[in-house]
Amino acid sequence: MKYTVKLILRHTAGAGETFIEESLIMLDAESFDGAYEKAEAYVRENGIAEPYTNAFGSPVRTEVVSYADCFSVYDDEDIVEVYSSIRKCGPELPEAALVTALESACTAEEMRPLRQFGDPGEEGGEDWALAHGEEEI
Repeated sequence: MKYTVKLILRHTAGAGETFIEESLIMLDAESFDGAYEKAEAYVRENGIAEPYTNAFGSPVRTEVVSYADCFSVYDDEDIVEVYSSIRKCGPELPEAALVTALESACTAEEMRPLRQFGDPGEEGGEDWALAHGEEEI
């Protein structure tokens, strides 16, 4: 059966800039517990939480804050719901604040500290080209 597991990741770059990422991965498993186990293995085997140096020479650390949720995927239709999450609003988390947080995402410029490679043609872009099997620029 197919499942999606939501990972909450914290990225800390350079001088302490912090980013929170929600990442959904889809995988085959026999149960919810099996899906969580496979998600943990995926993080380990793919170096998701390994530190790296960004395109600008600053260290970036990533850690898994939580394996936050698991969703069973039923894929017998033309349109497949791969994830759903329901949150309760209240005095400590008003609806407007929750919607704003869920809708907002970093701009490309805000995400620069997390980038491992520069764009082709800019400083660090040569590394991107080589990592992706392209000729040096």
